[in-house]
Amino acid sequence: MYLENHRIRLSIRKVFFLLLFIVLILVVMHFFPGSLSRMIQNRFNLDGEANIPNWYSTVLLFFVSLTSLGIYILSDNLSHLRGFWLVFSGVYCFLSLDEAACLHEIIDIMTSIKWVYVYAPFAGIFFLICAYYLIKNDNRIVRQWIVGGLLIYALGALICELVSHLLYPLPPLLQQVEFALEEAFELIGTIMVLMGCLQELSRCYEIFCNAKKN
Repeated sequence: MYLENHRIRLSIRKVFFLLLFIVLILVVMHFFPGSLSRMIQNRFNLDGEANIPNWYSTVLLFFVSLTSLGIYILSDNLSHLRGFWLVFSGVYCFLSLDEAACLHEIIDIMTSIKWVYVYAPFAGIFFLICAYYLIKNDNRIVRQWIVGGLLIYALGALICELVSHLLYPLPPLLQQVEFALEEAFELIGTIMVLMGCLQELSRCYEIFCNAKKN
């Protein structure tokens, strides 16, 4: 049992570093000079839409939703955390949709309020709910991955956005650095949450298989 859990942790760690390596590539490519190829620059612009970084973020968020849904399905009906994972899955499904369809931009277009001010209260409530329920989770590693990931994601999605908005306009180079930091924080935070969900999914699957054998 110990060896099996050790192998799972090693596999998840390998996935984590692979996904981080992709983030590093995207950040480097964000600074690709437009003078060499405007097309390549647009395809890797971290502040752009309908390009490679946007697709990567959408996929990561959707995988968090799918993994959380898997935890919900495999969890015991008597588990006090079962409903939480369904809500968690729904929230990340919305975030994936928002990333792909740019739903938050509708707020900027239709109102004079910056979208970050509308999302911030809901993000705070969601974080408090996650912290409350995850404290009840007896797996410390899962708590650390998910809570840490949520904090880093918020740092990119909310704080960097606020800094950019309050200090607007930034010098061009600093603006590009801000874009890179914002998106990198969001991607790394999502990856950390995904790793925590994978840890919990493997645990639930192991319990499910043991219950079937008995």
